[in-house]
Amino acid sequence: MSLVVCPQCGREVDQDDMYQVNGQEMCDDCALERQNIPKPCDVWAVRIATNTRKSMGMRGTEGLTDRQKAIYEFISSQKGATLEQLKQKFSLTENEIRKEIAVLRHCELARAHKRGNDIYFVPWDYKEE
Repeated sequence: MSLVVCPQCGREVDQDDMYQVNGQEMCDDCALERQNIPKPCDVWAVRIATNTRKSMGMRGTEGLTDRQKAIYEFISSQKGATLEQLKQKFSLTENEIRKEIAVLRHCELARAHKRGNDIYFVPWDYKEE
């Protein structure tokens, strides 16, 4: 058994647990995360999420995880936040943030909005001043 350090996450793993993904070497956990990329603009996911929430009488942040609620509240209180701001505030990876934002998008609670050259995640009903 030969241990190596994953260049993506920095964890020490067995050499047999390393993979090549798009020309980059990474451990099995990082490879799995790369394959599980969220799709925020999924029409069917939006339809299912909004219809399910409506049929269950859910409004606002009801039914969200604590993390999703916290991200939503932060975005709302700041009138938007960049991916970097969210990563820093919640100590999450880019993929973890994108997964949570995808859920908020599917529930029509948050969306992306371009300000200048930057992309901000804003509340669904955000109107630029």
